[in-house]
Amino acid sequence: MFASLFRRIASSFIDLCLILIIVYALFFIGGRSILQNRIDNFDIIYADYNDIVAAYNADLEAVQTEYDVAIELADGNEELEATALENYNLSRTIINEQNTIDINPYNRPLTQYFSEIIYFFVIGFIVLITVMSLAMVGKTPGRRILKVKIMTEDGNGEFIKPSIIQVFLHDIFLKYFFIVFVFAFNMYYGIMFMLVALLVDVILITFTKKRLTIRDYFTRLKVLKNTYGY
Repeated sequence: MFASLFRRIASSFIDLCLILIIVYALFFIGGRSILQNRIDNFDIIYADYNDIVAAYNADLEAVQTEYDVAIELADGNEELEATALENYNLSRTIINEQNTIDINPYNRPLTQYFSEIIYFFVIGFIVLITVMSLAMVGKTPGRRILKVKIMTEDGNGEFIKPSIIQVFLHDIFLKYFFIVFVFAFNMYYGIMFMLVALLVDVILITFTKKRLTIRDYFTRLKVLKNTYGY
């Protein structure tokens, strides 16, 4: 019996969350320190940057307060309100320009740091999900909990366990690789690509007779409900 859409999505979600938790734990335990040590004087740079941001936000808040007071004092006078708005916009422009100058020396090292954080999670996710899926031959924790299994058919029409290559193509390369690749370069496009891929899977599983996704067809695997356990 084919696994339902809910079981397939829920099992993938459990595996995804498990891997991300592990990657975050590795980042928290040692990855963060390793990446910070790659930036000379990171603690000083980061502290100074936060001070600049705090001062910038305080200046914006002060300007906003001055504008609100000016509007209140204008009491409906359009000329005074226009003057208050002009002064407000001018002050914001000056503050923004000064902030751009102030944070410029910090852009390069902090951009490097945050970019490497993204790469850490991306590479960590791909490596761990690959190791887990291949080591368990597709019998991931999410599939075990939701009682789902992936199987292939032999020449006699019997269901048998898939090969490592089939598992890799189905569970890693065609399922996560392209999404993660796009996400690493552009978060927005990565999210859009992921949503489109999910929508295609939902349509194929829900509205086609064989209830197979593109990766199911390509790898000749079927995702089945496992009534009797592994």
